Amino acid sequence: MARPEKKSQLGQPPMKAQIKEAARALFIQRGISDVSYGDIAEVVNTTRANLHYHFGNKSALIEEVFQETFDDLEAQFQDVWARPGLTLAERITLVARDCERRFYEFNDTPKGRNPWSLSARVRFERHLISERTQEGISEMSRHFEEFVAHAVKLAIGEGELRPDTPVRQVVMLITPLWYFGSLLTQHSGLTKLLEHYQAVIDTVTAAYGKR
Repeated sequence: MARPEKKSQLGQPPMKAQIKEAARALFIQRGISDVSYGDIAEVVNTTRANLHYHFGNKSALIEEVFQETFDDLEAQFQDVWARPGLTLAERITLVARDCERRFYEFNDTPKGRNPWSLSARVRFERHLISERTQEGISEMSRHFEEFVAHAVKLAIGEGELRPDTPVRQVVMLITPLWYFGSLLTQHSGLTKLLEHYQAVIDTVTAAYGKR
């Protein structure tokens, strides 16, 4: 058997990164159960043997794809919700823009109905992912709420919001849009999701903003 390649062609990411990127996209588009090693190998223009060389079985690949997603999200949470110098409205807008960017990875127009969130897609296939990955999804949800709560408290401390602003209630207005944004756009398109984000900004500002 030929030795699997370890280096990619000039200008391309390493093969292992290409495989994970292709797997993530296919998992979002088709669901985990409908994606085979052959499908991923075809997208990356490699062999199934090469996938086995890098990851072993499909379950291990799924684990790595999710772990990379978790790591990326943790970094994003830090950058958006903990970075000093931003208003709460600006932080919410950054999240909305990130949703828009991910939406257009899988849709050509604002009216597109294709899914674009890995965690949202896998909610219907939890039996196909490990307990570790399921716990990772739950942990990311907890972390998101904690970061949003931190940002609301920062807004209160900076005088953007009133001292009596109910932190938990504001968090509950923001978090569902992040949890279920992909599902919402599958029914109503991107514009409706962005309108929801703006409505949250307007509502929180009107109810608790300093006058």
